[in-house]
Amino acid sequence: MTGAPDHHDARTEPGKGGREPIRYPTDHVLAVLDSRGEATTTITALESGGFLDSEIRVGTGAGAADELDATTGHRGLADMLIRLAERIGATDEEMETKNRYEQAMRENRFVLSVAAPTPDRKEQATRILREHGAHTVAFFGKHTIEHIVPPNKV
Repeated sequence: MTGAPDHHDARTEPGKGGREPIRYPTDHVLAVLDSRGEATTTITALESGGFLDSEIRVGTGAGAADELDATTGHRGLADMLIRLAERIGATDEEMETKNRYEQAMRENRFVLSVAAPTPDRKEQATRILREHGAHTVAFFGKHTIEHIVPPNKV
């Protein structure tokens, strides 16, 4: 994603122009940080806390928000059904959550995604994110979204 403190990118497979499409963030903790300084400090803390550079992604700005808006994060029938629901104005928790992160990037906030494939990694990522002022923190499981810290009221 563009405008980030470094080159991290929330995509997982190659796509057009060598870019990778955004996928549903299964087993990831996502969070919003309000400034570049907070994002940079948090990334450093995550890396000091044992997270690899490759496990941390960050996005900000209209370009990154547009990329997120352009995808459902799913493939096949799931993608088609979600797009149909969007066209008829039906929303669900997943779509509303996606919209929160998209809006945060449009407001030039920073969305961090941290791989957390185990309960211990999830707890550690969440603790570090909270210590650094993250809000809108959620864990994306295979079939659930656990909202951990609510959005800041601006």
